[in-house]
Amino acid sequence: MKAMTSEARAVLGLLLVAGLGVLPGSVQAQRDGPSADTPRLLIVTFRSPDAGLGTDAAEEVRKRVKDEVSSKKLLVIPQNAIEANLKASGFNPDSAPDPITAKLLAQALRADQYVSGTASKTPQGYRIDAQIVLASNANMVQPVPVAQSDKLGDAAKAVAKSIAAARQQLDNVLACERAIQAGQYDAALKAARAAVAAYAQSTNGRDCLAQAYSGLKYPPDSIIAVTSQVVKIDPQNKPALRLLAQAYQDAGNADQAAKSWTELLALDPKNVDLQTQVVKTLAQSGKTALATPIIQKAVSENPNNADLVKLQWLILYAGKDWKGAAAAGEKLAKMDTSAVDSTFFTRLAAAYASDSQPQKAAQVTSRAVAKFPNSATLWALNAQTLRLAGQTQQSIAAAQHAISLNPKSGKVRLTLAQGQMDLNQPDSAIATLRQALANGADSATVGQFLLVLGNKAYQHADTTKAMPDYQRAVQVLSMADSVAPSPTVKFLLGVSSFYLGDALTRANQQDKSCEEANQADSAFTLSQVNVMQGASVDTAAAGQVMSALQKYDPTVKSMIKVFCKKKK
Repeated sequence: MKAMTSEARAVLGLLLVAGLGVLPGSVQAQRDGPSADTPRLLIVTFRSPDAGLGTDAAEEVRKRVKDEVSSKKLLVIPQNAIEANLKASGFNPDSAPDPITAKLLAQALRADQYVSGTASKTPQGYRIDAQIVLASNANMVQPVPVAQSDKLGDAAKAVAKSIAAARQQLDNVLACERAIQAGQYDAALKAARAAVAAYAQSTNGRDCLAQAYSGLKYPPDSIIAVTSQVVKIDPQNKPALRLLAQAYQDAGNADQAAKSWTELLALDPKNVDLQTQVVKTLAQSGKTALATPIIQKAVSENPNNADLVKLQWLILYAGKDWKGAAAAGEKLAKMDTSAVDSTFFTRLAAAYASDSQPQKAAQVTSRAVAKFPNSATLWALNAQTLRLAGQTQQSIAAAQHAISLNPKSGKVRLTLAQGQMDLNQPDSAIATLRQALANGADSATVGQFLLVLGNKAYQHADTTKAMPDYQRAVQVLSMADSVAPSPTVKFLLGVSSFYLGDALTRANQQDKSCEEANQADSAFTLSQVNVMQGASVDTAAAGQVMSALQKYDPTVKSMIKVFCKKKK
């Protein structure tokens, strides 16, 4: 049989002792005095860097508590009973038990409370730090004042007096706890206040008071006031920190809430449920920078916990840690296929794209459409990422497939038009943009696309100086102006119209055509109107065009007069 760990032996041994009701004779003898209902107090060996001091200090405190409190009111469990139980479970009685073992030992010996702490030597003598813990609720901790003296017995006597004073709150604390469990918050409130009145430094009473406030829906400020007092007395008080953090959260104080949540987690760093709660809360408050190291540590300690990895993925994504998010996302995809939905693919592709890895983004969206072949949204995303990855032809094919799945989508047609523009297919792009506009695409965006196409057409015409090319530029820029007018569009349209008019005028000197004369006049009129409206783009160039128009006007008017009259 595989050997049991010391912790497993301890648990089994303590439970066996508790189940059999085994008590050494000395404890049985004490029971002859007190009644069966007399409260029982366990004082465990204190932690100490000095050999033997923890055991000696605990025994000194036991003796002094017996002197302070009558055995009819409190049964202090003797050292030999503690040693017998610890030895039975395989523990060294001279070692301070961990919190789990201390609680089990208290239950085995039917203690209502137990005292734990530390003892150390100082230049002045001895120091004892002690706390009282409810056996029924290990989170209900009441520290007592630190005791220091040149004699161990005197320090123990001070601790014993403090324990006796702190126990004055006990009946009211237990009454408050019972009322909270029964949902009787008014009764809990009364008992909690009585506990604080009985012991001014009460953390247990204030913890229960804050719970009552919470149950009665008191405003966050009331809970903050009480729990802040507890944390001032005991910075490691878990119930108070939890209530304080939530109260700050409810009050909208994200910074203080984050501080309290992280302080709470520092006391219980391996509590996965608490890690999850704290990380989610911090993330919802926009404190991803604080949440990130917490979730990273949690995942490193629990690498096979899919829930934590999923939370890590979401936190890193929210915090825009694109490289980390992509890695976490890929790990999650392998661990939990149910998490891989369309939203997951969209985010993972965005993470890769934001991390300047367009090829990876395209691979992700290709995986997405393979898993969800009927999703027009994912096909549209696939088209976008393929284009970013430089796979233009594949991008066009993906966009066309998305349109076949959702013909009413105007947005995906913009992606298609962009691909057509990349492949220098302006006519196809313009036709696609018209369809995009008809299917709800944003007119400002369509206008921007047309402006780009119009500018390219103008630049091409400026190179060739060919009349058809100027006509093309004016046509595209006019369409852009009709969809989304702007000073830039108007300026380019005005300049293109001027050069078209110039080309028509020059050609008509030989053609002597009435139609060309009228076309030139219309082009110059269009130029004048739009250059004036777009003059802010380039005032110097606008001035030059307006000056040139004045010189052309007599020539064009003469051509109309002569050629059109002659034609009649």
